[in-house]
Amino acid sequence: MRSTKYVLRFDDVTHGMAWSKFLPLKKELERLGVKSVLGVVPECLDLSLNVEDIEVNFFKYVRHWLNYGDAILQHGTHHLYKTKDSGILKVNNSSEFSGCGYQEQHGLIRKGKAILQNQNCWEPYFMAPSHSFDRNTLKALVDLEFIAISDGYGFFPFRKHGIVFVPQLFSTPKKFIPGISTICIHINNMSEDQVQTLLDFVTENKHCFVDFKKLVDEVPETDRGSLMRALVSATIRAVRFFRRL
Repeated sequence: MRSTKYVLRFDDVTHGMAWSKFLPLKKELERLGVKSVLGVVPECLDLSLNVEDIEVNFFKYVRHWLNYGDAILQHGTHHLYKTKDSGILKVNNSSEFSGCGYQEQHGLIRKGKAILQNQNCWEPYFMAPSHSFDRNTLKALVDLEFIAISDGYGFFPFRKHGIVFVPQLFSTPKKFIPGISTICIHINNMSEDQVQTLLDFVTENKHCFVDFKKLVDEVPETDRGSLMRALVSATIRAVRFFRRL
């Protein structure tokens, strides 16, 4: 049986993140040869993400991770929510982008891109805060030469609206899931035991973790999985609805 392949994604990589938990974990991941997806907030104005002392050498770390081979994804620009629009995916009722006009979104994304470029650590990948984006977001991303986004429903990467989607469904590892499973990690909210559990899983299954960049490069031009994604989307939305009841 074909084993599940995993992408390890870290959200909210900022100057004030939980460095005391993240750096030891990241060191072990590099020792294991595992590449990560790092959602870097270019100019974090969300004070709730400042959980430890501000790291003045933040972008020096980001450049190290880039040189190691991690995928650096622009995680919004300020990580401040401006609307209650849940966007295309209907995951959360808060967004930095969804519901805003094209020009506003384009300008905000362009600002974040310029910050990362000035720090020599921009790559053409994006990750929307709260998984919330709309058609204007996608158009702005394409116009700004982004080529992939970490989000969407389904079990395999696909191309739509001129951009590659690498689906993200779960926050913890799930075995026996077909295809690619992106594990979404919020290190700020994890206990030491949870961090260790994650590391144990990665250590045991390191051969199953794949490189986000290679996945993006291998996505075919033709999209043939729209029906399956619609079924996955409907199922997950139903599960989330009943959990809220």
